[in-house]
Amino acid sequence: MLRELRIQNYAIISEVSLEFSEGLNIITGETGAGKSILIDALSTLLGGRTFPEIIREGKDEALLEARFDSIDLPLLNDFPSSEWLILKRILSKSAKNRTYLNHSFANLSILKEVGQRLTEIHGQHEHHNLTNLEWQLDLLDAFGSLPEQRKQVANGYRVWHRLLQERTALQKLGSEGKQKQAFLEYQLSEINSANLQPGEEEALEKEEKTLKNWEAFLSATETSYALLSEEGGILSRLDETGNAIDRLNQITNDASEETQLWENAQINLKELSTLLRNRLNALEYDPHRLQEVTERLYLIQKLKKKYGLSLQEILSLRSQLEMDLSKISGCETELAEIERKIERAEKDLREKADSLSRARLKAKTKLEEKIQEELQLLGMEKTCFQITTERKSLSEDGIDRVEFLIALPRETPQSLGKIASGGELSRIMLALKVILAEVDPVEVLVFDEVDAGIGGGVAERVGKRLSKLSKTHQVFCITHLPQIAQFADHHYFVEKQDSEKRITTSVKRLSKKERVHELARMLGGVTITPITLQHAEEMIDRKSSEEETISSRQIKQLRRERSK
Repeated sequence: MLRELRIQNYAIISEVSLEFSEGLNIITGETGAGKSILIDALSTLLGGRTFPEIIREGKDEALLEARFDSIDLPLLNDFPSSEWLILKRILSKSAKNRTYLNHSFANLSILKEVGQRLTEIHGQHEHHNLTNLEWQLDLLDAFGSLPEQRKQVANGYRVWHRLLQERTALQKLGSEGKQKQAFLEYQLSEINSANLQPGEEEALEKEEKTLKNWEAFLSATETSYALLSEEGGILSRLDETGNAIDRLNQITNDASEETQLWENAQINLKELSTLLRNRLNALEYDPHRLQEVTERLYLIQKLKKKYGLSLQEILSLRSQLEMDLSKISGCETELAEIERKIERAEKDLREKADSLSRARLKAKTKLEEKIQEELQLLGMEKTCFQITTERKSLSEDGIDRVEFLIALPRETPQSLGKIASGGELSRIMLALKVILAEVDPVEVLVFDEVDAGIGGGVAERVGKRLSKLSKTHQVFCITHLPQIAQFADHHYFVEKQDSEKRITTSVKRLSKKERVHELARMLGGVTITPITLQHAEEMIDRKSSEEETISSRQIKQLRRERSK
């Protein structure tokens, strides 16, 4: 529900701040006072197109802001949570327009998507939904309580479509695979014959370095061992050092730290001597091994350069080649299995789509009858409403192409957008909304031209349908007819004022007494007589009396149902 609307510097509106309630909200005023500007501002706020000239003359920016009841919508999870849903749009002449959702920046597409979920505006230029074939199909399914069947069809279609994509991929792999198979087999054979091992390159490079520097390596090892272990070497001198430290300790009795360091040095140097001796015993120069290592490294480098990969990546490529060749060899088997799955999925999908189509035909007939009845009540008794259905290719929404048609007297039925005027479209939309009130997810409905071309008794019937619709929705209606305005739960008067050499629009919520005067103005024009005032008061009182009678009937009906 729309709770509050604030407008600043928009067209001829300097500043307006309005609070709204549930029920039927009627907006009236003299022609040219700016009634439709309120609706235009709301439409712009909800993502509609705009242009710099709409900003009030002499101002650089216009502000549009609305407060709605919060709704459950997944895309709102990305925005700050709040008790209310607050939308704001700032229009600028010199800079880029800005949009906000719950005081956080939002792009215009999100604002528009949220706006479509919050409000539907039906006026001279706002009937995109009603003339949209997808929306018409959605409406028919909602009327027939078919969303669950349609969901099953959509799920079945996605399964079937995914299998078709898998088949296409397998067919492509099969045709391309046969051409690639020999090449892939050659690559795999080349890599397998190399018998590459993880970490092999690093080990070979280390071994090659040792073999190439054999003499220096042997000399360094022998020299180290000789200096350490041969007669007169470090270890023999270390014993002498130990004896000297013992004597020092005996004299001072405080050389324990030096003794400990000496013992550690002796242990470490003896271990070093053992390692060097073992290395000398193990050393054996093999000139042929150097050639083998060099040739092996050359092979690895050659493969790396050829494939442009590291050794580890070549090993991964080997696994991928094995998988690709396995797929190619098993492609025909997989294709046969996919074909069986496609056949089963398509059979199941067609059964569900056919069932949905039959249900739509039943709903179509009932909806046509109900809309025809509503159109008669709304003064369009000579207008014929039809719903055509044609079979189409399988899709997520089934096999039906649905289109709403109307035929004016003695005319051939045509699409709504081709022959219906703004007022006719508004009344058709009103008829649809009354019929679908219980399943319509959009709670705020705005009607601008619903009274175009009608008057008298027909206008009163339109008012009654709007009042009925307002029991399940918050309804806004701009009207020039008192027969409609009399049904208002809340009445707003729009007035154009000329002050300080500038024209501005103001809006006020009317009291009951002010409503009587406004209806009298709408009935009698410039001169308001006691008779028109009395007539206006009677219209409002009659509406209240009818509501009390309806309420009493509902209570009695409820009591009867409970007694059963």
